Amino acid sequence: MKESTDWILLIDDDPIFIWLAQKMIAKLNDKRIVKTFANGEDALIFLKEVYAPNDSYLVLLDINMPIMSGWDFVDAIATAEVFNENKENFTIHIVSSSTDPADQEKAGQWSMVKGYFAKPLELDDMRLILGHTSA
Repeated sequence: MKESTDWILLIDDDPIFIWLAQKMIAKLNDKRIVKTFANGEDALIFLKEVYAPNDSYLVLLDINMPIMSGWDFVDAIATAEVFNENKENFTIHIVSSSTDPADQEKAGQWSMVKGYFAKPLELDDMRLILGHTSA
């Protein structure tokens, strides 16, 4: 059996957010492999190619993106048979500029969505997302 891989997937169509998130992850010295995607469809294609049940997938996900929205991405992960039945190896955090309470409520509909963060993301938010204790 292959050794497990820990992934961080940054899924957002805003290149500035992607850049800042990568800088924060590096500053916190996180050793997971970071992959970036401008939309949910590209991320889903990647996951279908590399998915392994013993790997872990930490996803920072925007809601409003072209081609495939964040909600459509979460729904695709939740319903795809190619991924583990219980989806325990997926942890998704919504990172959005939306302050609509309906979006926050919708995020709670999926057990794999563990958090909802408003942009701009702060370093302390990233610490929480990555599971690092405060410095």
